Amino acid sequence: MPAASVSAATLERATLERLSRIETSGESVVSVYFDLDPSRFATPGARDVELSALLGRAGARDVDAKRMRDALNMHPELVHGAHGLAIFSCAAAGILEIVALPERVDPLVVVDSVPWLEPLAAMVTTEGWGVAVLSRRTARLFRGGRNGLVEFAVVRDDLHRRHAQGGWSQARFQRGIEEQVAVHARHVAELLLRAHEHRAFEQLIVIASDELWPVVEASLRRDLRDRVAEVIERDLEHSAIAEIMLAITPVIDRAEGARERLLIARVEEGLRTGGAAAAGLDEVLAMFEVERVEVLLVPDGISLEGGRCPQCSRLFASGEGQCPHDGTPLVVVDAIEHIVDLAAQRAVEVIVIRHEPDALSKHGPVAALLHW
Repeated sequence: MPAASVSAATLERATLERLSRIETSGESVVSVYFDLDPSRFATPGARDVELSALLGRAGARDVDAKRMRDALNMHPELVHGAHGLAIFSCAAAGILEIVALPERVDPLVVVDSVPWLEPLAAMVTTEGWGVAVLSRRTARLFRGGRNGLVEFAVVRDDLHRRHAQGGWSQARFQRGIEEQVAVHARHVAELLLRAHEHRAFEQLIVIASDELWPVVEASLRRDLRDRVAEVIERDLEHSAIAEIMLAITPVIDRAEGARERLLIARVEEGLRTGGAAAAGLDEVLAMFEVERVEVLLVPDGISLEGGRCPQCSRLFASGEGQCPHDGTPLVVVDAIEHIVDLAAQRAVEVIVIRHEPDALSKHGPVAALLHW
């Protein structure tokens, strides 16, 4: 049996790529995520209790559970500086991988034919698109968006090869193949749902043949089907991520453009009727002060000069002059950057307008949809 690794890998895209290609020859992998919050799990004993509880609920094999406990007990340095741990074990294949996490993680155990890497992918990318590249035998699942994709699962479901003999045996064999394809589709649908329930996909792009897509669609839960932006009929099963990006970027562009037009139309309707919308730097800032901003719309790649009072921290459209509240000279700042920071402090959703900047600029450099 190959020797297992007991060093803790750092969380980066290369780590996920390596783990997604772990070969287990069909043996199941136990994927464990657990928190290292020192206020709850400050001692090795407390961590062992947490790990035992997780493994017990998932029905993990005793040999995998023992290997994980032994690794943590014999190598306490693995937890130093980490806020959480991800551990992947497949005793039958001699695999034991540990990843130190830079942030806390919800406790989770998954036993499947592939390592469950989606929580790691969600830490590496903040973009919310899901991408599924499917064939009758395999599936590659990604999170990300226009700035890149992170692969979190590579599924290889073994199907019997077709044979060329005719007659009734061929028909029965063909039915068996189709049944196995349906099992494969259900497995992929379960993985997508698990990822979606952990952190909801904004939208989903499926790359599959016209023959396969109806089988997969029938297995998807309705909330996932409703998020499918487009199905691309291409064979990208073995393609590099760069080639997959070329295929999905036009889909993302179309979806973003449609969303921008809808949001700007809502702003225009609100401005026209005196409803829940605001436009222009001063007006939007006034709405921030009374906690009314729900969604902030800002142009892509544009800087706008403004003035911030160092005493009251308020931002004004002009970068010159004095604060009207206390007469303090204003400090010139990038107003767009400042207002985006303000939105982050208040957990306000920020939409960067890339495709319809002229439609936004008719109403001012920034706009907002309001709670009421």
